[in-house]
Amino acid sequence: MSHTLCRSSMLSDPRVWSFLTQVDAAEAETCRKAGCPRCGGVLHSARYPRKPYGLAVALRGDVWRFSFCCAACRGRETPPSVRFFGRRFYVGALFLLVSALALGGGVRLQTIARRSGIPVRTLKRWRRWWQETFPTTPEWRVKRGALAPPPGEAPLRWLLRTMRGHTLRARLLRSLVWLMPWTGSCALGDGRTMSAESVSVMTA
Repeated sequence: MSHTLCRSSMLSDPRVWSFLTQVDAAEAETCRKAGCPRCGGVLHSARYPRKPYGLAVALRGDVWRFSFCCAACRGRETPPSVRFFGRRFYVGALFLLVSALALGGGVRLQTIARRSGIPVRTLKRWRRWWQETFPTTPEWRVKRGALAPPPGEAPLRWLLRTMRGHTLRARLLRSLVWLMPWTGSCALGDGRTMSAESVSVMTA
C-alpha cells in the first residue's frame, strides 16, 4: 500500500471523506452537549484548520478539526475523530495503513518510506507508539478484551484483519471508528454517531 495508492483510491473519494466528516461532526455535538468535564461550563466552538497530509488535493480546501473552549474555565476539549489521529499531520486512514506495514516486519522501513513519502524517522516514531505507548493507555485496558489479539500479534494489524468487512476500505473505516477513543480529549458518548455497520460507503 503506497501513499499514492491510498491517495488515489479511498482518500480521493469525496463520499468517504464526507462520511468521516459527518462522524466527526456527530461526536463534536455529543461533546458540546456534555459540557465542560472540569467545571460543567458551556462549550463554545474553537475549531482550527488542519492541513491533512495524505488526503487528495481536491479535498483539502476547507478542513477543520472540531474543538471547543469552555466559557467559564477556558479549558479546551477536543472530540474524538475518524479523520485525524490526535495531532498527527497525516490523516487517520493513512496513519493506520502505513503503521500496519511498519509493524509487519516483512518490508523495510526505507522501502515503506520511499513508497509512501513519509520519512523513516516518522515511521519509527509511529511504530514505537503502537508498540510501547498504545498498550499502556487506559483506552486499551478497557477495550483489549473485545479485540484479544494472539500473543506476539500487533493489535493494529489484528484489528485490520479481523474487523468486519469484505474490503480493506470497509475494515479500515470500521477500525477508525473503533479507535476513536484514542483521538480526542472528550469521552465517547452514545450520541448521533452513524453506525459503522450500516453506512453503505463502507462496503462500496
